[in-house]
Amino acid sequence: MRSPSEPPESGPPPDYRHAYPVFLIMGGLLVVALAVRAWLVPETFGEFGYYRGAALDEAKVRTSRYLGRQACAECHDDVAALHAKDAHGSVECETCHGPGSAHVEDAENVLPRADRQQDCLVCHRRLDARPGSFPQIDRDEHFRLVGVTNAATACVRCHSGHEPLFMNKDLRTARLHPLIHACGDCHLGRQDQTLKQPAGHPQIFQCSYCHADVSASAAKAEHHAIACTTCHLFIKENAFSGRIVRDTDPRFCLLCHGQADFRSQDGPPLITWPGHLADVSEETPDPTRACVDCHQDQIHDLFEKEVSHGL
Repeated sequence: MRSPSEPPESGPPPDYRHAYPVFLIMGGLLVVALAVRAWLVPETFGEFGYYRGAALDEAKVRTSRYLGRQACAECHDDVAALHAKDAHGSVECETCHGPGSAHVEDAENVLPRADRQQDCLVCHRRLDARPGSFPQIDRDEHFRLVGVTNAATACVRCHSGHEPLFMNKDLRTARLHPLIHACGDCHLGRQDQTLKQPAGHPQIFQCSYCHADVSASAAKAEHHAIACTTCHLFIKENAFSGRIVRDTDPRFCLLCHGQADFRSQDGPPLITWPGHLADVSEETPDPTRACVDCHQDQIHDLFEKEVSHGL
């Protein structure tokens, strides 16, 4: 028997030959990977971070597909002027019509894409992620409100992309107004907007705060379900204010009340324009006459211009 103090008997040395093929395969794969990388990675990759250094030079010589509104205005100056003053003034032409280079090169045979319903809904479909102050709709709900019976009806049957709201004043010259909020802008789904604000609540401005008499009168009128900012258009300009344009153009009222083949008689009352003027008056019709000249009582009582309260 071997004593515990005696060294153990030495056996045969360990044999690692079985691992050689594994290391050879791994080394081969690494060489192949480096070779493929060297073949695939462009020469100028990494000069400016994870970008090709030559990409900028290539972009400079590439033919541009999007030319900008100035190129459109060279031929369509009347449309450009109309578009610049309205609610879509900040939206580029090619946002809705697509790239215009091919049209500029061959204007007779290549027409820009016409505005489609889905194009409008890209921006105006109701989404919880969007701020409540941004114009947005639920298509089905909106169609029911204005009496549209065919769900395939294009938005442009009522709203022109160039002049969607028929503002009678250039938006850029309209007066500034404190930012208007509704409780539902932040509290999604809340209908009751009469609850008392808790202490420390951010200051908000709603129409009734400064225009209590007008709001009370509007609540009793036939258009009581229509928000003030539907006719007194509020276009947000920054985080604190926007511009208000009071829309009195007859075409604005006709967005809901104009006779059309896609409307149902179950919706809002419909009229033909300007034939309606001839129906109610023996005088020569004036198609620019504001609807509120006769129908003010259906909106709200007419009040003297109120003091701005320093706002």
